[in-house]
Amino acid sequence: MERFDFKIAQDENVYPPSEDSYLLIEAINPINFGKALEIGVGSGIISLHLARKIDTVFACDINPYSLFLSKQNAFANSLSNIYLFYSNIFSSIKVGTLFDLIVFNPPYLPVESPPRKIIDLSYHGGVDGGDHIRAFLDGLGSFLSNNGTAYLLQSSLYPLENTTNYLEKNNFRYKIKKTLKLDFEILYVLEISFFKNNKF
Repeated sequence: MERFDFKIAQDENVYPPSEDSYLLIEAINPINFGKALEIGVGSGIISLHLARKIDTVFACDINPYSLFLSKQNAFANSLSNIYLFYSNIFSSIKVGTLFDLIVFNPPYLPVESPPRKIIDLSYHGGVDGGDHIRAFLDGLGSFLSNNGTAYLLQSSLYPLENTTNYLEKNNFRYKIKKTLKLDFEILYVLEISFFKNNKF
């Protein structure tokens, strides 16, 4: 996979493409998905990759700078099938709207003090690093299509068993699609779907 096959502008107020972004891109095989959603679009690099293979890509963020930058990057790469909107995870999405592919690279660093700058929102995961992961998992079942797949990036800074225990108890199956060992943490990409592709 070529990592630099897109024209990507950056902004000091927006999380830049990093190891976690590329790990997610490598984990996803965007084939046979009708409608995709990326939560926390950042610079837009993941959605750009999805938009080359998927007809309709929706992408959201709570950072207005991210939405503006992603729009610029989509235009610079001649991609017109990415639809950007403001949302705090699933907050702006009508219940009953289903996606075949959902991707989330959450803010996951454990931080006790509240965010001070808008860029802080891109990494601030709450006291234990799991605030946004838990919120995502709580809403996932309402927005993932019956045969859909979700990809969630998680760091070892937040216990992986917290996530896997939740999935096992809530009718999801999962597998660790990719891992990457860094100096201070291990990154995991979880591939998540409904158990036996059925909602009970």
